[in-house]
Amino acid sequence: MRALLNRFFFQQMERGQPCPRGSEKGRRSKNFRRKSYSRTWLSALLLFGGLLCFAFLQVILASDATIDSPENSTVLEFLDGSALHGTLRAIDSKKGLRWEYDGAKQPLEFKPENLAWLRFPRTTPHATNSDATCQFQFANGDEFFGKLLALNESELELQTWFGGKFKTPRTMARSIRFFPKGAGTIYEGPTGMEGWQLGKNPNSASSWQYRDGAFLGNSPGTLGRDLNLPDASRVEFDLNWSAPFSLLFSFYTGVFDGFNYNTSCYMFFISPGNISLQRINTSNGSASLGRSDAILPMLTKKKAHLEFRGSKEENFLEVLVDGKSVNQWKDNAGWAGKGSGILFYTQSEGAAVKISNLKVSEWDGRPGSQSSTNALGGQDELYLVNRDKVSGKVMSLRDGKIVLSATAGSLEIPLQRVTQILFSNADTNVLARGPWEIQASVAGGGTISFALEKWDDEKVLGRNKTFGIVSLNSRSIRQIQFNPDKAKPGETDSANDILWEIDEK
Repeated sequence: MRALLNRFFFQQMERGQPCPRGSEKGRRSKNFRRKSYSRTWLSALLLFGGLLCFAFLQVILASDATIDSPENSTVLEFLDGSALHGTLRAIDSKKGLRWEYDGAKQPLEFKPENLAWLRFPRTTPHATNSDATCQFQFANGDEFFGKLLALNESELELQTWFGGKFKTPRTMARSIRFFPKGAGTIYEGPTGMEGWQLGKNPNSASSWQYRDGAFLGNSPGTLGRDLNLPDASRVEFDLNWSAPFSLLFSFYTGVFDGFNYNTSCYMFFISPGNISLQRINTSNGSASLGRSDAILPMLTKKKAHLEFRGSKEENFLEVLVDGKSVNQWKDNAGWAGKGSGILFYTQSEGAAVKISNLKVSEWDGRPGSQSSTNALGGQDELYLVNRDKVSGKVMSLRDGKIVLSATAGSLEIPLQRVTQILFSNADTNVLARGPWEIQASVAGGGTISFALEKWDDEKVLGRNKTFGIVSLNSRSIRQIQFNPDKAKPGETDSANDILWEIDEK
């Protein structure tokens, strides 16, 4: 390139008026002009060209950040596995979904039939769950926090931050879990790398990345954060993997920038089909507390929802996989966790893991909570704080007591003694869904299904078949699922369907 530029400049200089050919003066003058002018013009042009290249590069980088930046753009996924980064402009049940993409001259419009997910990079919780004392689960898959106001043989009256007070047929309810101390959310995300610490190892900077609402790890390295965990808390997240892996999860740790035993915490070792626990103490070293039995769902799939619970007061830890308890530990040596944060350490080369839908919240410290399923045997079931179970027919909520008709007669059980109610008569019939039937995941935890009518920058309007009109602030929604009854990308077990592997650069 430099040779071509020099040749070009010399040709331009030759077009000027030369001195007489053959004279010494002409030769000296010509050589002088060649050297001085060529150097001057060459330097100027190179500087100008460099500025142009720099400006052009900035335009490219700015455009790329607008389109593909995983921290600042929304992701629209389709049923065939393809995806677009961009900006949601509006959704109207009559006009379709309006999508702005920098690679298109005009906004794109889509019908709902081929859509799978709409994932937002950041959300704004507009209510905390600290005031919510119950978690409700319904027959249509909806699950959210709120308050139980009234209960009788035919209906429930609830209060939620998104719908205010409403009544719903009791046959639509599957279960109610009670949290007397509230269920405040401490952290929900991820929404980026801000606040998280990578390991000090030079390779750690590339071992974990954030993309499209998830942490991706594809080489050995750590990622940690101080979350100011209370004395009883739970950490839950979705875990996906591309191949057999080894992941460590430190709970109640005080070290966030590397893997070492110079802290007092609990360390879970996670691999396909197995979760084991070590007690780490700076004074006494490490001690194994045992492992779970083979976890079959983790052997047959490449994804799982994991939940880790810990209670300092009870010296108790518990792990749930896909909502079912797989192991419980009682630390008779006393509570070892001296820190207030968590740390992930991926140990595998060539096996990428993805951590998404990460939520950290307060826990009531009650071990052995049942999975939210229908009661068996045709009777309602009440689980109590002393782990007893009472069966019968829940008649009403009256004066802070659950009235139960049982074989032994009528019982009145104080609500503070009840941990969970499982209803026996939940409606299991699946209603036909319309094309705009979606399921929205809201900030603070929970999912709400409704027929979408309108969505703009401020508000989402729809109608739920169970409790009527739904009105949400659009900024409080983490993601929405279209076509809930159709298979989505990543929901099969084939490794070919894993589309989230990190691009090497």
